[in-house]
Amino acid sequence: MDTNAVLEDLKTLVNKVRERIQRIAASERDRKAVGYAGLGAAVLILYLIFQFFSSGTGRLEKKAQALQIELKKLDSLRNEYIQSKGRIEELSKSIKTGDESLISVVEKILVESRVDRGNFSIKSRTSTSGDLYDETSVDVDLKKIPLDRMVDVLYKIQTTTAFLKVSKLRPQTRFDNPDLMDVSFRVSTFKLNKVL
Repeated sequence: MDTNAVLEDLKTLVNKVRERIQRIAASERDRKAVGYAGLGAAVLILYLIFQFFSSGTGRLEKKAQALQIELKKLDSLRNEYIQSKGRIEELSKSIKTGDESLISVVEKILVESRVDRGNFSIKSRTSTSGDLYDETSVDVDLKKIPLDRMVDVLYKIQTTTAFLKVSKLRPQTRFDNPDLMDVSFRVSTFKLNKVL
């Protein structure tokens, strides 16, 4: 393709457009009409630009409001986490039995409840470890114990300062004396693992 031919075609097109504009702008009335049309086009372009930016601003405001709502949710979750962490620390302090072993704690409760040493046995169990806590347990067997003393033992175990849990309670009435019972149960204590 010849560049000279393209340039000649372009010059011809420009001259035709110039001639038409001169013909249109020949009279005063035509010049006013062209001016008003140009002014209308400029107003339309300004309106479109304003709409584009104002709709963008509206979207940004909506995003900002959504982010503020998410920030409030995040703040409430942070406060809930702090409260939960405090509760876990309080619980872990109450769970600790100190240096005293679980067998010693249970034996002390049984002696304080006036259970004869010959009528009970305490067997240690292997500790189990979990994700949140480690469990230490002992199995307790009581022989020839009256019901009121058994209730006293269970009450003292449940209300001691150390966190103890009674499970697998199996009371049996004795055939030779229905006022006495043979009871077996498990006493467990827990130690929380390190929590973030």
